[in-house]
Amino acid sequence: MVLELLKRSASDIRQHIFSDRILDVIFPRTCIQCGCFLNTRASVFTCTGCRAAYPTIREPVCEQCGVPFYGKMAAPRTCAHCESHPPAFVQARSLLLYRDTGARLVHCLKYERGTWLQPEIAAILRADERWRHFFANSVLIPVPLHFRKEQARGYNQALIIARAIRAAVPSVRIDACLRRVRPTPTQTFLTREERRRNMRGAFACRRKPPRGERLILVDDVLTTGATLNSAIGALHAAGAGEIYAFTLAHG
Repeated sequence: MVLELLKRSASDIRQHIFSDRILDVIFPRTCIQCGCFLNTRASVFTCTGCRAAYPTIREPVCEQCGVPFYGKMAAPRTCAHCESHPPAFVQARSLLLYRDTGARLVHCLKYERGTWLQPEIAAILRADERWRHFFANSVLIPVPLHFRKEQARGYNQALIIARAIRAAVPSVRIDACLRRVRPTPTQTFLTREERRRNMRGAFACRRKPPRGERLILVDDVLTTGATLNSAIGALHAAGAGEIYAFTLAHG
């Protein structure tokens, strides 16, 4: 607990007062996965080994939701889930699988005041050329938290992810046109149908979404798609056209 408080203090000070070089002497960085001390010239918040072990998602993947297929594919295809429960988005892609270092990154971001991980996420995106093409000249719409939850957490993790994307692909812009109109219980232990009911009517638009541009909804994790589908429903009701999606992790 004390170590965690020191880490949080160091990250807050790092952002507001001292240079990284001074802080690396006072509060040495440690890898978020294995805990080893870092050579900051080689990494941001993961060591070389843990960064290499990030469970990045590669082709072949489902044409619609982006879940990976294992083995060779003769042609593009959609997964069984998208066939039986068609999502509201045109296409979704995720950076990492929600396991190992990928799950640790998401957990730090959501529950350990992980705004300091923005450069880490940007670095992973920047290292893979395909993301520059996926995001080029798009408008990112972060999935919002209810205002009470955002006040308690101090930030919206989807907005941190969107800012990391903008750091990696400067041609994008961010439009926070969505708002969450009611609080929703955590979905961790809910079934697919319970998640759908939980998210029904959870979002509305505070203003008209951009027209005539490629819109990408941004969130932390894609599981059943209930959150994204609900948010996209609100965007469609406000006049938006096709919506794409990006999540930090899939799982």
